[in-house]
Amino acid sequence: MSDERNFRTYYYDKFGIGGVEERKSLEILLKEKPISVEKLKQFCLRFAMPAMYRNYVWKLTLDIICANPDSHDFQMKQRTQKYNDLKHAVQILRYAREDSPIGNVFLKMYLLESGQIKFEQYKYDCEFEDFVLIAATMANICEDMTDAYLVSVEFYKMFKKSKDSNEILKTSQCLKSEDGDRKLFDLFHKHDLWNSLPLHLWFESCFAGVLPETSIERIWDKVIGGAHGIVVFVAVAIFQTFKRPLLSMKSKDEMVQYLMELPEDCGDIIVTKALDIWSKHS
Repeated sequence: MSDERNFRTYYYDKFGIGGVEERKSLEILLKEKPISVEKLKQFCLRFAMPAMYRNYVWKLTLDIICANPDSHDFQMKQRTQKYNDLKHAVQILRYAREDSPIGNVFLKMYLLESGQIKFEQYKYDCEFEDFVLIAATMANICEDMTDAYLVSVEFYKMFKKSKDSNEILKTSQCLKSEDGDRKLFDLFHKHDLWNSLPLHLWFESCFAGVLPETSIERIWDKVIGGAHGIVVFVAVAIFQTFKRPLLSMKSKDEMVQYLMELPEDCGDIIVTKALDIWSKHS
């Protein structure tokens, strides 16, 4: 019976359904007036988020809509008008075109809204590559583009505030503790992979563009709940998942190229492993 329950739970989580009791608990939280954002964050940390409520919960925890449900329709009308005005403005000012990638459009909108845009700067600014990756991923996760923009901006600002400058060191330490025979850990040091992989961008973008959208949602649930350090365990999970092929490679370039093109069908395996390691360490 236990094995059968675990089997069902895996597929509930995989398809975003969540356990029945967990979903009922979340629905009770969402019926409260006012809604307790702190309780929602705890839910994000403790349970799998049902896909049907993810967008709504993200907007609540990121303070895009307030804790009073009666105000949500009015707030979203105002937010939608602002989104339309910003999008129209960046097109009129020729910072973006109709066919511009949505991540770049969202970046120009954000820079214009926050007063950071430079009028002589018409091209893509690599300084905000992490924002573009997050925004492009969010646009694929959210059905509504207003929601995608709002969540991208607030997620980006929240995540930047919580950045840890020691993430690569912590990743190295975690890999050492998780790698039983230390073969993978030694391989990384032998070939200096720590300085060869774009780890800073992986961490800055919270693995947007690295993991598929259908898998990264589960990591971002935890980040939005407050577990910003989970990115360390995601990196370790990636390395562990591909330990065998990495150990068979002879050159650093081959290893880096392999890790830069992760198979999309391994996303769920990586995220599940990352959550297991995070749960153990936290």
